[in-house]
Amino acid sequence: MEKNKKFKYDGRSRPTDDTYRKRWKEIFDKGVINNQTTLGDLTEVLKEQDELKESYKQSLKNKQEREENEAYLKEIKNKL
Repeated sequence: MEKNKKFKYDGRSRPTDDTYRKRWKEIFDKGVINNQTTLGDLTEVLKEQDELKESYKQSLKNKQEREENEAYLKEIKNKL
């Protein structure tokens, strides 16, 4: 009583058909410079990066200010 053994899926193998390649490109090729990338796209990306840097700097300033305020309040509390 031998059963037909099917291919056991190993969890790593992927089918290599055209549909798989097309979907892979849709998901992972975004953000990569290719022949369809325009100067406007690159400018937009750089602008977003600058905005993120500014936001990060502001959050660091806010954190420092918050820590200074907490230290000041702790000092006042100890004096009382």
